[in-house]
Amino acid sequence: MSENKEKTFTTFQIADICNVRPTTVIKWANQNRIKAHTTPGGHRRIKESDLLAFLRKYNIPIPEEMAAAGRKKILIVEDESDIGQLLVRTFQKAAKEVTVQWTRDGVEGLLSVGQSTPHLVILDVEMPLVDGARVLATLRSDPKTKEIKVIGMTGKHLEDEKLRFMRDHTDAFFFKPFKVAELSKKAFELLKVVPSEK
Repeated sequence: MSENKEKTFTTFQIADICNVRPTTVIKWANQNRIKAHTTPGGHRRIKESDLLAFLRKYNIPIPEEMAAAGRKKILIVEDESDIGQLLVRTFQKAAKEVTVQWTRDGVEGLLSVGQSTPHLVILDVEMPLVDGARVLATLRSDPKTKEIKVIGMTGKHLEDEKLRFMRDHTDAFFFKPFKVAELSKKAFELLKVVPSEK
């Protein structure tokens, strides 16, 4: 989806980020140090991914909003504090390429998705206010969110119909107590992220 609409930058914007003159950026492009394409009007444009690669290669500080934009976002929707905190710590420690947000109920979870679409939702089923099954049904019924990867989990005995719905509409499903290493391994597979932990 978003891959086709990758953000591009002008030579002026890049000059501002790198604290140089626009002519310097043009020189970098002419020397093939930074990958650029030219518009029909003769202006140079640089894709965000090419700009990030350039900044990393030459050890130029990456603006915080750009660094965050390149990361995969995980949203944890879980009302049990110990599990929520454990998952947040696990993901933050295991990979620099992810950002993690934790909400404690389905309403908060859906509001968070509306503000910033995550790449992966880790979703508890039995929660106060709005349960995980209703959150999942809402995500899958909206064209903007139906492709989000979802890992479901529960520590309660579910009715057959609810359990079947969760298993049919999630990318993976875990019963508590689960091995955190197994859940995080599945999450990183779905995100196509290689964890940095040995």
